[in-house]
Amino acid sequence: MKKKIIFITKAVLIGGIETALNNLLKCFDYDKYDVTLLVLKAELDMLKQIHPKCRVLISDREETVTFQERYRYGRLFHLTETPKTPSWLHKLMMWTVPMIRWAENRLYIRYIRKLMREEEFDTAVIYSDVAGETAVRAIKAKKYLMFYHHGAMRHVYHDKIAYRKCDKIIAVSENLAEALRKFNPKYRNKITAVHNLTDIEGIRRKGQESIPDYFDSRKFNIVTVGRVSHEKGMDLAVRACARLVKDGYDNMRWWIVGDGPAMQEVKTEIEKLRMEEYIITVGMKANPYPYIQHADLYVQPSRIEAFGLTITEAMILGKAVLATNTLGACEIITDGENGILCRSDEEQLARNIEMLIQKPQKVDNIERTVRMIDFSKQNQDYIYQFEKML
Repeated sequence: MKKKIIFITKAVLIGGIETALNNLLKCFDYDKYDVTLLVLKAELDMLKQIHPKCRVLISDREETVTFQERYRYGRLFHLTETPKTPSWLHKLMMWTVPMIRWAENRLYIRYIRKLMREEEFDTAVIYSDVAGETAVRAIKAKKYLMFYHHGAMRHVYHDKIAYRKCDKIIAVSENLAEALRKFNPKYRNKITAVHNLTDIEGIRRKGQESIPDYFDSRKFNIVTVGRVSHEKGMDLAVRACARLVKDGYDNMRWWIVGDGPAMQEVKTEIEKLRMEEYIITVGMKANPYPYIQHADLYVQPSRIEAFGLTITEAMILGKAVLATNTLGACEIITDGENGILCRSDEEQLARNIEMLIQKPQKVDNIERTVRMIDFSKQNQDYIYQFEKML
C-alpha cells in the first residue's frame, strides 16, 4: 500500500524555494507514494511544472480553484494587511490587527479542514514556514516534517506552533542546521539537514534554449540570478561593477536576472553610478538557465544564503562560480577548487572578479572540476535522506 504524503506551501512562484520543491516532487517514486500538494495561494503559472502524478489542491482565500466552496472571510484577511498609504481609520484600528489575524486564521483553518473532509495522511511536509500553523491545525497526519529555508535566524509565530508538533525540522544545509540548533536549542534534537535537489537534465536542456538578449562574446559576461532583495546583495554587485569599470575593466557586462522589492533601489544605484552601459537588468525569467549558460562567470553576491540553489545550478551548467561566503555557499564550494568564496562586500567581489579576468586558466580549472561532479549521485543521497524521515 502506498504511503500518503501531503506537502503544504504558501504559493508556487518563480523562486529558489519553489524550484527546490518542484525538483523534490519530480524525484518521488510515485509507485511507492501517493503525493498531494496543498497550495494556499493561487499563483498558477508555476503549477503547470508540477509532476502530473502529484495531486494539486488550491485553497485560496480570494478565488475558488480546486474546491467548489468559496472562502467567505477574505475581506477580514485583508484588514490585517498594511496598505501603501494607510488611512487614518486603518491606523486607528491597527491595535486590533493581531486579534483579527488570529480570528481570521482560525476561520481559514476550519475552512481547509472542512474541504479536506478529515482525510488522513501518513506524513505532512510543511514546505513554507508561513503555512506552519495552518498545516498542523488543518491537516490530519501521523507525522509532521517542516523545512527551514532562511539563512537569517528569526522567531516567527507560525514557526513556533509548527516546531512543537513536528517530528523533524529540515534545514537545507548542515551549516544552516547547526546555526538553527544554536538559535533554537529547545528543538535541537529535531533539527536535521537535507540539501535541495536539482533537476539536472532539465537545467541542461533549458540552458540550450535561446534568449532574446544579445551576449557579446567579445565582452566578459557575468551573470547573477535571484530575487532582488537586500539579502541577495544585488546592490553589492552594482557597486562592485562600478569599481571594476573605474579600474579600467570596461570590457564587461553584468546581467542581473530577477526581480523583487529592492529592484528600484538597484536601478537607482545603477543610474547614480552611471552603470547603465555595463549592468543589464532583464527582470524575472521562468527560464534563467540560458543566461547562465552564456556566462563567462556566475556571481552570487548574497548577504544571506541558506543553501544557494542557483550556485549548484550554475555548476551543473559547468560554470565557474564566485560566491560570498554565506552558510549555504560555504557548504557547496571549496574555495579555489570548485569555485571561489569571498567576503560579502563590493571591494572583495571586485578584486576576485579582477583576479579571474586576469587568470582565465583559473576559470578553466574550476570549470573542469565542476564538470566532474556527480550531481545525480548527490540527488540520490538527498532523496534517500529525506525518504528515511517519511
